Formats: sequence, structure tokens, C-alpha cells
Amino acid sequence: MSAGPPDRDSGNNPPTITASVAGVFAGFGILVAIGLGWTLARSVAGQPPFQLATGPGGAVTLSAASAEPPTLTVAARDISFDNKTLNVAGPGLVNFVVSNTGAIEHDFTIDIPKVKIAPRPGQRATGAVTFEKPGTYSFYCSLPGHREAGMEGKLIVGTGAGLSSKVETASSAAPAAPTPTMVSHASSATPPVRGNQPIQPVMDGGVKVFSLTASVVQWEIIPGVFSEAWAYNGQVPGPVIRVAEGDRVRVTIKNQLPDSTVIHFHGPELPNSMDGVPDVTQPAIPVGGSFTYEFKATPAGTYIYHTHQNSAVQEPKGLMGALIIDPAPGSAEAVRDAKFDRDYLQVLGEFGGYFIMNGHSFPATDVMEAKVGERVRIRLINAGQAAHPMHLHGYHFKVIGTDGRPLPEGAIYLKDTLNISPGERYDIEFVADNPGVWVFHCHILSHVTNQGVDPGGMIAVIKVV
Repeated sequence: MSAGPPDRDSGNNPPTITASVAGVFAGFGILVAIGLGWTLARSVAGQPPFQLATGPGGAVTLSAASAEPPTLTVAARDISFDNKTLNVAGPGLVNFVVSNTGAIEHDFTIDIPKVKIAPRPGQRATGAVTFEKPGTYSFYCSLPGHREAGMEGKLIVGTGAGLSSKVETASSAAPAAPTPTMVSHASSATPPVRGNQPIQPVMDGGVKVFSLTASVVQWEIIPGVFSEAWAYNGQVPGPVIRVAEGDRVRVTIKNQLPDSTVIHFHGPELPNSMDGVPDVTQPAIPVGGSFTYEFKATPAGTYIYHTHQNSAVQEPKGLMGALIIDPAPGSAEAVRDAKFDRDYLQVLGEFGGYFIMNGHSFPATDVMEAKVGERVRIRLINAGQAAHPMHLHGYHFKVIGTDGRPLPEGAIYLKDTLNISPGERYDIEFVADNPGVWVFHCHILSHVTNQGVDPGGMIAVIKVV
């Protein structure tokens, strides 16, 4: 019989690697070694590594990886961003580094696509977002009132054409970019329109009747810098409503805003139906509508009136003012008030990215004057969203009232810096016995700048001659 083919391995013997197979593995190992060496060399040289990519016909080719995604650095301060317009090539992934150089909480928010980065005061935080399309996107601080006070801007991705995350309207358009310039502490300026102007009532029997109209105006913060305001009777703050304790008061508001609104009288004693809280004590006043508030003025003191509808948006736009109730004639408080030679009012706040006193930033703030020996009272109202420690140069002052009520003689105390929280009111007094030109300012130092330019913001001058 002739010999047949040899039996195949039945699995009992270990497999062997032929010379040809070994050559294939060796060759592949050499290619891998060359590729790794090439990649390492490019990395050392600072070049992007090569990566596998699918070419025409499904072939695998080598191509250089794209560059690192861009990083945008943004600084938030009280109350503005250091840059209102950011540009980046794109679309694609963008890294953000956000620093909070201010003294209060801020965040950096974009709605589409969603990102929120919230560094604590004095710290920084990072985040990233992928923009699928070129376009113009809005960024802002989402804390109540901060966007309305000016903390917003735009991010242009690529050419800026295409998707827009915010449709600008006459009522929502961001104010024109401010152009503050360096000024002297001795500077002064007088805008053509001032807030806190007294409004005279019309008598209806024994009732004092005041008429307010809420409308959209362009408000000059410092000379040449305007921002859209929602204002009572065309001024920020609104007109001062001043009555005597016990007066019957009627206030009619006409709504010419693009949104419904109300008025809340902050501090005095009111009937519940006159409290001005929408859907609780009254329906919101519709666009084009009106409402009448009526109450007896009591007790005497320094108070605020302001919107309570969508108030985190409406109040920072300017819908606030002062209500002063003077003591009843012959009362102990009336005798005390008669001793003041000067009686000033300062309403603090944030508006259009600026820190304001009576609606304006330095050098356009009101100048207070006194003669040597005169007794001066300053009524302080914080109608803003941040606390403001107010410091007077050259004097210690007495704190004689808080939140509309006089302090008992034994509770009066001396300060040269007084911290005022949002919604608080303080009455202070001093005898002008130290002649000179003195400044009265917020001691959060970023609050005494105009968009980062010092001096500005919450500085007022007191001249004692």
C-alpha cells in the first residue's frame, strides 16, 4: 500500500509558528515601533500627533489632529463683565475661564447651548461648551437683577451669522457700549435730567393725589452714556412723594411699559389691598392700564416705593423712588426735624452696569453743601441688589434712624462707615464743623469705578464752607 498524507494535528501537539508567520508579526512590530517613534518625535517638537482617518474608498490614512480648543478668559466684577463682546473661531468646543474679581456672587451663563460657571468672590472657575453652529450668543449673570443692572454681553462664534440665542427688541436690547474716561475727584457734571425731583400733589377734598406714569426712557448715567430705563415720570429714581403723617394719600399709576407692573410701598403701614403684590392683593396692571392706591400716611419716616412685578428685572431698570412721611406737626419727631439745617436724600443702586447715587454715577452725582456749624441729615436708601458700606471722609456721623423709625436717644451710635443692605434705609446726621471738600462713598472699591475706571460710581461730594 502506498503511504497516505500525514495525519493532521488532532490538538494533542502544541501549535507551531512558521517562518512566514513570524515574519509578518516582526514586520508589524517594526511598523508600530516606527509609528510610536514618529508620534513621540512630533510631540517633542510641539506638533500635533497623527491619527488614523478614513480616506476615499474607506482607506485608512494619517492626518494631523486639530489644534487644542480655544480658551476664553472672562472677569466678572461688581456689576459688569470686563468685556461685553467675545469672539472665537468656530464652531466647536470652547473652554472658558471665569474669574470673579468682585466682592459679591456672580456667574457666567449662556442659555443655548447651556452653560453656567459660578466662581466665588476672589476665585475662578472653568467650564466648556460645544457650539454646533456659528452665530451670536448672549452671555449674562443669572443672579436676580444682575443682568438688568448691566451684566450681559455677546459671544460671536465664527462669522456671527446664523443662530442667535437672543432676539433683541426695543425693550431688551443691551445698552450701547460705555466709553468711560478718567476724571478727577474734583470733577463735577450736571446731566440735563435728575431723579428724586419732588412731585406736587393735587388736592381732592382732603386727599393728596399724586399721578405717576411708568414708561421706557433713555437715561443718562454719566455725560454721554445712556441706557434704557423703565422710569416713573421719566426719571431715575422716580419723583419724591412727600407727605405728612396722617395725610390721606392717593397715587394713580398709568402703565406705558411693555410689561405689566404694580407699585409696592415699602415700609409704611398699609391696608392689605394696597400692598401692591400681584396675584395676592391685586391683579397686575396690564400694559396700557392704570391702578389707584389709597392709604393714610403713617408712621413718619423714610420709605421706598418700587415695582413688585417681575421685580428682579423691573426694579434694576429704574422702577423705584422715595416716599417720605414727615412727622405730624407738634410731635417730638417734628421738633427734632426742625433742628436740621440741611436734609439730603441719597438713593443707592446699580443700573446699566454702573453703580449709582440718585440715578447717576460720579462725576454726575449730586453735590451736597453745608455751611460751617450747620446740622446735616442724610436719608440713605438702598434700592439696589448689593450691600453698600457708605463711608464719610472728615467726620463721624450719628445713626439716628433705621428702616423709617427713629432710634431712641440711648440707641443712637457713631459711625464713619455704615453698611446698608438691599431694602434698608438709614438716617444719619452730623454737624458740619470741619470745613473742606469731603467725599462720601461706598467702600467696596470696585463700586467707585465706572466700568473699571476710577474714580466713578458711588461717590458724592460734600462741600462745607
